[in-house]
Order: sequence, then C-alpha cells, then structure tokens
Amino acid sequence: MRRRLIRRCGPSKQEGQSLLETALAMPLLLGIAFNIINFGYMWFLVLTLAAAPRHGAQYASQGGQAIATTSAPGTSAVSTLVYDNLTNAIGGATTSNAAVQVCTIAKGVNSTTHVSLCDQFGPAYGFPAPAADPEAPVFVLNRVDVEYTVTPIIPGTAFNVVLPANLKFHRQVSMRSLY
Repeated sequence: MRRRLIRRCGPSKQEGQSLLETALAMPLLLGIAFNIINFGYMWFLVLTLAAAPRHGAQYASQGGQAIATTSAPGTSAVSTLVYDNLTNAIGGATTSNAAVQVCTIAKGVNSTTHVSLCDQFGPAYGFPAPAADPEAPVFVLNRVDVEYTVTPIIPGTAFNVVLPANLKFHRQVSMRSLY
C-alpha cells in the first residue's frame, strides 16, 4: 500500500490558536515588564534623593574642611553640592525640575525661635518651615530639602502603566552644626 502525502493548504487550528494566545498575552506581559522598569527607576530615584540632601546637610554642618576653617559654608555652596549630586546621578535632573532649600547657620539664625534662616534655589516650591533643635539655643539645625519632579521612563496608558505622568518626591535632612 502506498501512502499519500496530504498537503495542507492553510494554517491549522493549532497555529491560529497560538497566534491568538500570543496576541492576548503580549500586552499583559509588556505592561508587567514596563511597570517593573518604572518601579525600579522610581526606587533608584528615591535612593538618590535620600543621598543628595544628606550630603548637603553634612557639608553644611561640617564644612568640608572643618579642621581648616572656622566658618560654615554658604547656602549657595551647599545647593551647588546638592545639584551636583542630583545631576550626576539622575540624567534628567536640572535646576528646572529640582528645587533645593538650604537652611544653615551661615545664612543666620532667628534670635527668637533659634531656627537657621533659609535660601531656596530652583523652581518655586512650598517647603515646610524648618523646626528648631530640641536643645536650642545650645544647638541649631542645618537643614537641606530637595524636591524633584519625576517623569517615568515609560509613560502612557498603552500598556497599563500604573504610574502617573509626573510625581513629586520630597526629601529633607537635618543635622546639628559643628560651628
């Protein structure tokens, strides 16, 4: 007996089912992948925004060369350090989307509340008022606030990206001065 080879003229039901399953699953898988990428980016930004004001407050309280000098660095020097930290760590950080407030003894101290005076750099942002040190007037706090507007790496609703188009992150660090 001879066997005949049957030639098929079109796609089988199995091939169509695979195509349909792929078409249904692909947006879900891309949405999960894009959200994971965005949440990872946001986590990186949170860590970076925690480090920048900490470096600024440390510099404001210790002065960089605390042994060689007897005066605290000015607010512009502290804000430059914070902006350098932000722009070197975050590619899109500029003075247009990051606001910095520096409250330091170098600017002065309010004689009645014993709170250091502040300068704000970058776009306008309503930073909360700095608090007095619990052991004032013996100690005065230096404070650095950073507020950054974040845009997700992968924006949009095409693949169910959960994060909104713009988020504002605020970090604040206070340290006692050595001066």
